[in-house]
Amino acid sequence: MNQESLNAFFPAGGRVDENINIMDVQSTSRDDVLVGMVVLPFTDSRQKVVIYQLTLSNGESDYRAISASCPHQGADISRDTLKSDGNVYCSLHKRPICIYSKFNQAYAVVKHDGQYIITKTV
Repeated sequence: MNQESLNAFFPAGGRVDENINIMDVQSTSRDDVLVGMVVLPFTDSRQKVVIYQLTLSNGESDYRAISASCPHQGADISRDTLKSDGNVYCSLHKRPICIYSKFNQAYAVVKHDGQYIITKTV
């Protein structure tokens, strides 16, 4: 999926004060989607996140993470497909969840030495 133009206009909106390691990262049935566990800001417990790998037109990978629970009614969105408009549409109610929105707490992720890390916001 090519997201270069969308990425240029809509950086990840989720803010963190320090790098956060995503633990127990596992592959899924899709090559561009991973799942892991993390304690996100404003939460006290580990929760499942979905990590999307986007390939930009220059060939580089861009990673984004969002909670695997739909903010509407908590449905697991880890099996739902990321569309070219930057949204995952919840299979339960078709609610769009943008992986670039601060309202959905979408986070920028880097892959470093095999680890996936939600990056500190500067």
